[in-house]
Amino acid sequence: MNNNKLSRRSFLKAIGAAAAAAVTAQHVNHVSATPPSQGGYGEAPMLAELVASGDLPPVEQRLPVNPRVITPTSEVGQYGGTLRRAFKGLSDRWGPVKLSEEGAIQWDAPDPENPTLVVNYISEWSQNDDASQYTFKLREGLKWSDGMPFTTADVQFWYDKIFIPELQTRPGPLAVGEPGSDDVMQLEVLDELTWHVTFPVPHPLLILRFGNDTMGQIGGPSMAAPKHYLEKYIGDADTADQALIDAAMEEHDVATWQELWYESGPGDARGPINFFFRNPDLPHISPWSAVNSPLEDPWLMERNPYYHAVDTENNQLPYIDRITHAFFEENETLNLWIAQGQIDMQQRHVSSANFTFFKENEAAGDYTVVQWKSASTNAFHPNISHPDPAIREIFDQAEFREALSIAINREELNELVYNGLLEPRQASPVSGSPNYDPDFETRWAEFDPDRANQLLDDLGYDQRDDDGYRLRPDGQRLSFTITYTDVLGAMNPDEVLVVASYWEAIGIQINQQVLERSLLEVRNQAGDIEIGVWLVDRSSVVMVDPRRYTGVLDDSPWAPNYAIYLADVVYGDGTTDRGAAMEPPEGHPIRRIHELWSQVQIEPDEAARNALFKELLDVHKEHPYMIGTVGEDPAPVIVKNNIGNVGSGFINDDTMRNVGLARPKQFYIRS
Repeated sequence: MNNNKLSRRSFLKAIGAAAAAAVTAQHVNHVSATPPSQGGYGEAPMLAELVASGDLPPVEQRLPVNPRVITPTSEVGQYGGTLRRAFKGLSDRWGPVKLSEEGAIQWDAPDPENPTLVVNYISEWSQNDDASQYTFKLREGLKWSDGMPFTTADVQFWYDKIFIPELQTRPGPLAVGEPGSDDVMQLEVLDELTWHVTFPVPHPLLILRFGNDTMGQIGGPSMAAPKHYLEKYIGDADTADQALIDAAMEEHDVATWQELWYESGPGDARGPINFFFRNPDLPHISPWSAVNSPLEDPWLMERNPYYHAVDTENNQLPYIDRITHAFFEENETLNLWIAQGQIDMQQRHVSSANFTFFKENEAAGDYTVVQWKSASTNAFHPNISHPDPAIREIFDQAEFREALSIAINREELNELVYNGLLEPRQASPVSGSPNYDPDFETRWAEFDPDRANQLLDDLGYDQRDDDGYRLRPDGQRLSFTITYTDVLGAMNPDEVLVVASYWEAIGIQINQQVLERSLLEVRNQAGDIEIGVWLVDRSSVVMVDPRRYTGVLDDSPWAPNYAIYLADVVYGDGTTDRGAAMEPPEGHPIRRIHELWSQVQIEPDEAARNALFKELLDVHKEHPYMIGTVGEDPAPVIVKNNIGNVGSGFINDDTMRNVGLARPKQFYIRS
């Protein structure tokens, strides 16, 4: 174990707070924010000027009656300035989204080691005894970014026009019910601020899931959408404005009004009308508004004058006026910008493999490398549901996957690619997680090329061609393609080269295919990648989002066709729009994984629920499908020396929304 291993004590402390939040969701009936004293709100000078000119209402009229109070990480900040960041364009949406997303309930971490769940733009919530009904209340006086009131009319609109007709794919945390049932979540609006939702079965994970999924528009809000704006773009509604629809269709070169609501396929919620990332005119509740298209360089965001939160001294947030995202294609470009001092705060695409380079350039770039904590493991994903039956059979042999795994010299890989900063391990919940299992962490993680070769021989791959590559029983060369992208976050593409050399050394020919991320997503959705490459992240509070382990995430292609079939056909609505979906064989372990997850989601008893989830993870422990290499790396974050309140020691995991856990609305720029 190296010294950079995620501290079990500190991580347990953090996860303990998360677990406490989950317990609160089950046992505490009422959660509310403490409102500040009324009046005397501070605001940004740029907004004060607009108020003075009569172009903007006073800050007291823009804030809710009881704003959310956010405690700064270090100190009350200063207003003003432009934060410079970078991204890879349209397909890199999650960087800007996580920076500014707003769910009804969110993770909060003024102390990075004690994250917890708090109400955000709602003021309170409650639930019934079996967790089948939840009640939510909006903050009084809440407004959209264009100043229009945000009320339960927007909740009803979202439910009637988006959720029920599935104009957007129903968010997983809200699509809970008996397999094959027509029952869906029911909504009842009680008054202008209050509504409740009722599920056909107990849904004890709902509040915990809010921390990871807005359960509404991408970026937020949850279970609501701006009725006054979006109702005009629903072509079959009485409120449709055909002139606006026609103009938007012409501008975005689409043939139907429905295409204004999606990007790559119906329901993806990333359309040019309903996604704030692409539509600067869309009303929202985030701290910053888009100014232009992400196809432009740089992409710009500017403060939302109606943002609903204040700091502990009643200053309206955010502190920072504007954020820019400069476009780059190669990670080397970002690294150069960092060294030149052109990046103010960046966590996304900052690889631990370049830690030494970043440290060496701190003085020249006038920044500090701050360390967060990764909750992930780098991994390779042999596709056990590949359309080719021969490849499918090979990858679904546990002995074959074991041979691939133990042929990897993880200690050497760690030194060669990551300067020894990561922890050699199998893809599994990280140390400190309530789901951590030391036996799972070391399963098939020892370097044993002799056993790897013997396993392959015993499987019938003992014959070789003139080039030394093994032959399949049908006489074809044992050859596979690793398909990946150079947008790997903390995972360096050089790792693919090293792992490929280990597999070549045991007689398997390895080809490599590098794709742009959006193209990789298309291939993953098609389900025909042979060996994929991606992080097994979301491994902190795993029950919040176990999709790496159920296989339904597009970038975890260890069983995409089986997983989608089970999720949609067996445990969903009985249909699937994925043509590559494939029924797994009877008795296949992935069937048990999905059966267990379906039970976990509706089990109101906490002890029983935890036991079921452990059994789910134990299936992976006995049949590791995702071949982990190294992980638990220190996650470097670049912070310019004049940027305040970023903080160190945060858990860098999608489950807790990566950069969002640090609450960027309270970052500030020192003058």
